[in-house]
Amino acid sequence: MSALLGPAPAQWEAVAAGRAEGWGQRWSRGVPTWRHTSQGGFDRRRYEVVELAEAPARAYIQANHYLSGWPPAVHRFGLVDLEAAGGDDGHVVGGGLLVGVVVLGVPMSRRALTRVFPSLEPSANRA
Repeated sequence: MSALLGPAPAQWEAVAAGRAEGWGQRWSRGVPTWRHTSQGGFDRRRYEVVELAEAPARAYIQANHYLSGWPPAVHRFGLVDLEAAGGDDGHVVGGGLLVGVVVLGVPMSRRALTRVFPSLEPSANRA
């Protein structure tokens, strides 16, 4: 199967249920693609998670996320590919190519947290 085609129609139910069966969706410049583990897979030894300053996190999100907006951020983390070389448009962090960003912010409502995790109490402390 082609990376652009993605999972077969019969596999979508498993993907929607969280059992991707070797498929992973990737976003780049607002466009989704699919990759199977047989097309390279994910080797966690090749990557590192790092805490990011706001500037590189914001630049990456605005260049690659389909919404291109920026949330009120409390924490920012990046996934750095330690083996890839940064291109002209690549975001380099600590000598590796930034390939993903997660931004954690303050939810609009306390219920946003407890609706998903009913037994979890929101912290009174904000970092």
